[in-house]
Amino acid sequence: MGTGNAGKKAEKWIGFIVLTVAAGLIYRVPYLKTVFYDSLVETFGMTNTDVGTIMSAYSITKTVIYIPGGILADRFDNRKMLLGSTALMVLCTFWYATIPSIAMLMVIQILLALSNVLFWVSFIKAIRMFGSENEQGSIFGYSEGIRAVAGLLINFAALSVLNYFMERAEYPLQYVLVFYGITYVVLGIAMWFLLPKSDGKENATATSIKDYIAVLKVPGVWLVAALVLCAYSCQVASEYTTTYLTTVFGMGVVMAGFVATIRSYGIGVFSAPIIGKIADKVGSYSKTVIALFVCEIVLAAVLLFIPGTAGTLIPAVIAVLAFATVMYALRGVYYATMGESGIPMALTGTATGIISVLGYLPDAYLNVVLGGFMDRHPGAAGFQYVFGSIIVHAVIGIVLALIIMRMGKKKTPA
Repeated sequence: MGTGNAGKKAEKWIGFIVLTVAAGLIYRVPYLKTVFYDSLVETFGMTNTDVGTIMSAYSITKTVIYIPGGILADRFDNRKMLLGSTALMVLCTFWYATIPSIAMLMVIQILLALSNVLFWVSFIKAIRMFGSENEQGSIFGYSEGIRAVAGLLINFAALSVLNYFMERAEYPLQYVLVFYGITYVVLGIAMWFLLPKSDGKENATATSIKDYIAVLKVPGVWLVAALVLCAYSCQVASEYTTTYLTTVFGMGVVMAGFVATIRSYGIGVFSAPIIGKIADKVGSYSKTVIALFVCEIVLAAVLLFIPGTAGTLIPAVIAVLAFATVMYALRGVYYATMGESGIPMALTGTATGIISVLGYLPDAYLNVVLGGFMDRHPGAAGFQYVFGSIIVHAVIGIVLALIIMRMGKKKTPA
């Protein structure tokens, strides 16, 4: 009997790992420009404006369909949603690999946005269902760590494929896309066998328009959305730390790139799982969020006031990596506040759609705002606005987390 339970538990965790790895890789093809910008431009004969246009089509589509995508995640079987969105991802990736026209590439990006949104909202619901309300920190923390590992490994593998075909093929990027397509196929097959079939209970309460309207009336949805927006704003601002090290401290481009790789992919491997586990022990995810925002304020202040000299380069690098550690830890627990804020499990998909629309909105404006400040105030002066932005958003995040914490206390019987 015990052996059977152990087998089921092992199968559950293998399914969790496969699903999380898939979630870590679904954005690689639509965001191909992040790693393969020059190859993308060369392969498709694109201009920089063309690249911006297809990314705008992708981003706008995602924004428009987040909420209806979330409703679908609550309305239909989660396993089918995950498998269906993965199948669409596979088709789009292999279509991408045929090197179509830019007009067709626009269509592909729109379909990729649909696939990514449906996968993401279903993924958040699936991850939340993997553990009890007292295990959400660990579940989301482990998820963030696994996604970081998956992103790191797939980046190295894809770069190796590109390098191998650089002198052997007319379009090396084509083989990178085929590699991604095959990876998605393997993950899809693994999910088919490992993801549990629905017993119908997860969607039992999401049966009418009234349910979806009710989600809009849950204050916790808007609080978590604003909390994610604050945390994500700090993340967007922190992406300027690479150019901060080269511009203000004179660090070499190669070394700065190495630091950026560790910051972007290596740190989250351990920070999110560890903090998630700690958050479970603390018993309040909002308290953990508050502590992490306080750490971000302290580290942003260090970066704001540290003198830009060669002698202070090492402390600056340590502060940058420490900030990344805190940032990934925060990413690993902010969704865990959904239970504390009173969001019903059955309507997680709809709530995630709303939270995603608002939470990731800084992508649409913050880079423009911060870039404008940096253009108007060249050098170290411009970065004062970057780190000042982090402090402001972190302070607002603390206020929101305090409100969520009070809501959680009211839910808990004395």
